[in-house]
Order: sequence, then C-alpha cells, then structure tokens
Amino acid sequence: MRDDRSTRVLLRFWGRVRSSLFLLPAWFAPHTRLRVAFHRLRGVDIGKNVEIGYGCWLGGVRPSHVHIEDNVTIAGASVVLDHDYAYKYTFGGSAVYGDVYVREGSFIGMNSVIYPGVEIGPRAIIGALSFVKSSIPPHCVAAGQPATVRKRVSQSRRADESQVPDIPAHVKTATSARQSDKPKHSGKVTGFVAQR
Repeated sequence: MRDDRSTRVLLRFWGRVRSSLFLLPAWFAPHTRLRVAFHRLRGVDIGKNVEIGYGCWLGGVRPSHVHIEDNVTIAGASVVLDHDYAYKYTFGGSAVYGDVYVREGSFIGMNSVIYPGVEIGPRAIIGALSFVKSSIPPHCVAAGQPATVRKRVSQSRRADESQVPDIPAHVKTATSARQSDKPKHSGKVTGFVAQR
C-alpha cells in the first residue's frame, strides 16, 4: 500500500518537472518540428504533421490531457487549457479539469484560448482571438468570444473565397493574388543571360 502511494507521488512529481522543464524550449524553439518535439516531451499527445507556432501553451498541470491529431495547425500564442482554477481560488469552489481533443486537419487561429473538456471537430477552423468554451462540430468556421459557429464548410469540396465569411474587399487571398499577379510576357526575352 505504501509503495503504491509513493510511486504515485513520484510519478506526479516527475510529471510536473517534465511539464515545466521543457516549456521554454517548446515556446521558443526555432522550428515547428522542435516545438512539437518539446511539447511531446512535456506529455502532450501529438499526431503526425502537426504545426505549432511560437509561444503556444498546450496544457499546464496535466499536458497529457491535451490530444492533438494529425495535420493540425496551432498558430502562435494560442492556449489549450487542461484545467481552470478560477472558481476554486475565487469562491472556494471546485477546479475544472478535462481532456481537450483537437481533431484531424483542424486550424486554431492566433491567440485563441481553448477551455478544458472541449473537442474541436475534424477540419474545423477557429478564428484568431477566439475563446472556445464549448465543442465545435466538424467542418465549421468558428470565431468570437465565446466562439460560435459562423459558417459550415462543405465536406465534398475545398473552401474557396465564396465560402469564407467576412473578407474585406481590400484583402487579397492567396488564390486571387496568384491569379492577378501573374507576369504578362510579351514573347521577348529580357534580362540577364548567364555566360558559360
């Protein structure tokens, strides 16, 4: 009985040390693969081909409660919470704990906060500066504080500019920029020619 308790205490202590030890490298590593590797060392469950931006906080006390599937992008300075002690500290209530699932192909915009116990559905897009307090269904665009579903995107085709909500007229999207910025050739060869 005593050995079980001491083992649990040691494992809990090692989890806290591991979570803290690799936090700064996970925030500031110069390449996304390094940031992913350091978050994995902290205990976050991360799939393949995941991109994590600078300064992302993925789980605090229990990083193993954060689950990120394949092909997910989390933009810089985003926070994925595994716990919330606000009511405990303020009113003497209980803390909120919960596993967070970010499903395959999702995108989390910059400076977003995801609350404990939330599931982001496959191929969902969370807009920048959003606070996600409830689960988001698959193939949706959600934004706001609290985040609400703004648009459902068809599963059978890729999104184009007509499916993306609220793009100001002066903003060029990647597709329209590629089409309008193509150089027009007159058929003459101009410029520098390398000599052998």
